[in-house]
Amino acid sequence: MPSIAQPLTVGCVPEHFSIPFFHTETSPSNPFKVTSCPSGTGQMIKMLQSGEIDICVGLTEGLVASLAKDSEKAGFKIVGSLTRSSLTWSVAVSPQQMQAGGLFEANETCTGVDQASRIRGKTIGISRFGSGSHLIPFVIPSTSTSNAASEYEFVQLHDIAGLRNGIATGQADAFLWERFTTKKYVDSGELAVLGSVTPPWPAFMFACRTEFLESAGGEERVREFLDGVSRAINASVYSPLAEAAGQHGVVQDGIVSEICEKFNYAGADVASWFETVEFARDCREVNASAVERCLCALKSAGVLDAASSVEPHVFFSSATARLV
Repeated sequence: MPSIAQPLTVGCVPEHFSIPFFHTETSPSNPFKVTSCPSGTGQMIKMLQSGEIDICVGLTEGLVASLAKDSEKAGFKIVGSLTRSSLTWSVAVSPQQMQAGGLFEANETCTGVDQASRIRGKTIGISRFGSGSHLIPFVIPSTSTSNAASEYEFVQLHDIAGLRNGIATGQADAFLWERFTTKKYVDSGELAVLGSVTPPWPAFMFACRTEFLESAGGEERVREFLDGVSRAINASVYSPLAEAAGQHGVVQDGIVSEICEKFNYAGADVASWFETVEFARDCREVNASAVERCLCALKSAGVLDAASSVEPHVFFSSATARLV
């Protein structure tokens, strides 16, 4: 009988983007288990560093910022991609604050998605420092000439429940979270959307702790895991028959209802979400130019030192990731 290895511990946020993991096959030689990380990328980076998880699927900007600041301290490498598409973030606020006399009352000079820039100078709720909810405010387009890094005050509220409570209690003026995760609370009247922002890079990438990659068989196990996720996406999320007929992006029967059941979403919202998201068909591919765009945006926003120079090898594991 083949030997049974210790499970590869995979960290992810328990949301709809994690659906491929429920269809990824395991084996005695390369088992894995999923660990829920509701506080997001900042939490997962800390868990990689402590050895609590081996690999995670995190927001690109969070992984890039951590590696660019100090790759040795980060202790991980980018090994693959979960999505090709970008993530749209909703800027969530209290509905009362958008009424007359409120902090974000109607402003004729700032309409539509441009209103996202009105959170500058406000208190922003975040899950953790280093998470997307912390970094994305810095890259919201603005006509202001001042450094965004000096214009925000952040309060750590851990997860979506804590962020919603922060808005209700006045601890935070606004927070940013993935659009469809936020939508159910907007539909119920609990939150309102001030605007949105969609950064120009793929939403999620895989990162693996360096110590695991350097362990005996570590690189091979990561490659096998990523190939397994790719197979799950191509066979269980998307329809192979439709793909063969040249109809790309057609999802399998039952996948919408499965997401609704697992994550408590409305069917129409999940169907709309699938119109905006594209999972990677080969999870070992990484768009190197997209990482560079992310790096430049974080420098421009003052999150990273504009004068710093970061070599590409800092970001990627060449033994697992295929740069495209």
